[in-house]
Amino acid sequence: MTQNVVSRLLVIGNGFDLKCDLKSKFEDYYNSKVDMVKTLGKMNAEFNDPSTNTEILQADVLYIAGFSRNFGNLNDNIKINFNDNNISFWDFYFYFHKEKLNNWADVEYFLNNLLTINSHKTHPELDLEKSLDMIVRFKYLRPRLSIEKSFVEEFDELKENFTADHETLVLLFVLLNNLKYDIEKHSERYLYDFLFDELNKFEKSFNDYLIALQDEKYKEKSQQLLKELSHNECYNLLSFNYTTPCTNDSSCNITQNIHGRLEDHPIIGIDSKSIGPNSPIFRFTKTYRIMTLASEKRDKLLPQNVKNIVFYGHSLAPADYSYFQSIFDYYSIYDESKEQEIKRAQFNSVSKLMSEYGTTFHNEKGENLMHKMLLEGRLILKNLE
Repeated sequence: MTQNVVSRLLVIGNGFDLKCDLKSKFEDYYNSKVDMVKTLGKMNAEFNDPSTNTEILQADVLYIAGFSRNFGNLNDNIKINFNDNNISFWDFYFYFHKEKLNNWADVEYFLNNLLTINSHKTHPELDLEKSLDMIVRFKYLRPRLSIEKSFVEEFDELKENFTADHETLVLLFVLLNNLKYDIEKHSERYLYDFLFDELNKFEKSFNDYLIALQDEKYKEKSQQLLKELSHNECYNLLSFNYTTPCTNDSSCNITQNIHGRLEDHPIIGIDSKSIGPNSPIFRFTKTYRIMTLASEKRDKLLPQNVKNIVFYGHSLAPADYSYFQSIFDYYSIYDESKEQEIKRAQFNSVSKLMSEYGTTFHNEKGENLMHKMLLEGRLILKNLE
């Protein structure tokens, strides 16, 4: 470990690995899974077929749960057992949205979108837990319809209000038909345990894919790129990637992979903002997952004398705002004594990040934070050659 004073903090995202010619994009991962993509592509074609309407999906979902049906036959056409083919729920879910997933920040967005749908006003129909609760109630009421009139009324009301949302029905179908979700065991805890286990499967699959990619060329290119980003200053490296870039030079002091390394257990998670510790989805937050995976004491990543914070290849997505807020608080970036240099192409994301951070001041200072830093020359937005 070098004894030089650390004056620069490098923060890197997937764009760093892409610059080093590592095929680490979302689409690269799926392109390597030929058999899985063939299966998921066939399923998507069935689900998106114009003849697959809401009534057919509803009939098939309830048929899987044990009810009789008069029409619908997707179950016969899509009998693939995901558990036998190493396909996770999240493999399907992300592939289902593949046209909207341009980078890993989008993956985290859709993960968050599904798990926190109860707080979304834009698409409140997408609620797997509520729909599964209704199926359980259906199964309870059905054999009791002849006992009491109120049961018939409740059954009819449930049937009328059962989800007609296409995506929710598709996900219910996959859970019950392809992943063999045990509706008899359904509860809030059972559902989120199930989804969490499926996320672990997805992470392991992606981990195995990346391990096979790291080679000597990656080590050489990553070392050269870090050298360019360091400007011959001593630096600490905060990586949001799972890979381990080569840091065999005296300029690098401490390296930390905030979301885990390939040698350990890389994680995908959502931001913990507005999610309480008693929430069933708290375990999906990056805060919780990093805490539970920590196995040893780490060196202090944020040194006192940092003058430049350099972002490279990071989308600055909302899922990571909590990290950036902690860094900005630690270095009091509102004060004139600090400089910040953000090097990235997506200027709009920088503006969103600074605006979001500004709201934490709860006063007028936050509203002009970005303007103040630009006037002082402490916020520089530019492309690297």
